[in-house]
Amino acid sequence: MTKQYKIKILVLLAGSLFLTIIAQAQMISSDTTLIQFAPLKVPEDVTWSRSISLTESGLSSEKLPSNSSAEVWVQSQPISAGMSWRPPTSARLRLNVEAGTQDFTYLNAYFRYGCDRVHWSTWYNLQPVKPENEISKRIYEGSLSIPRTANEPYYSKMHEWWKTKPAWSSDEHELSVWIVSQDPDFFSHEFPFIGYLQVRIEGETRGLQLKSLSVEVGSAVSGLTGASKGRVRTTTGEKWFFTASKIRK
Repeated sequence: MTKQYKIKILVLLAGSLFLTIIAQAQMISSDTTLIQFAPLKVPEDVTWSRSISLTESGLSSEKLPSNSSAEVWVQSQPISAGMSWRPPTSARLRLNVEAGTQDFTYLNAYFRYGCDRVHWSTWYNLQPVKPENEISKRIYEGSLSIPRTANEPYYSKMHEWWKTKPAWSSDEHELSVWIVSQDPDFFSHEFPFIGYLQVRIEGETRGLQLKSLSVEVGSAVSGLTGASKGRVRTTTGEKWFFTASKIRK
């Protein structure tokens, strides 16, 4: 084999490796959470106003005359926004509200995010969009991107954690556990990533029959990781599940 031929092979191998790294440089996630309002189907931690009740046909309220209405609200459970080892710092949301066409005199939708399932950001608006051939649905969309400056305290903690020589330096669940064990209130004032999302609708009705909420979340994170130095946890493939209240201080 000639020297020139060997060089060509090395160049091709290097190019192939480079393309493999690029292909793994970003991991795209898209997930839909369906909240059905029917007995034995409503997820835990979903809440709603006292003016409505759960029936076989959905969340319902009494019929009111045209000159009056009642305030109502519904709030989802915390929804995991990404993978358990690397939560995103940006996300897109799409909320589908399935209800009767005349159920609401008006309806607003909001979302918030948190890292530890305990502490939350303020609420942000979701913008209404025109439904596509579905008169019984209301659709809302929004996006969130966390600026790098909001990550700085978190990344500082990450560099401290790396000095402890963790089994896998890319595992942000284990990093979060370590942070809370060292600084229990850290995630009460820092929101460096999107661990969980929660949606809320508020409006007025003259007679509600809400069948379901559907929450679509899309995100992308870097796929580049550090090499593991030992046995990593077996739950790395699960969705984000870090909960500060379960960490022993």
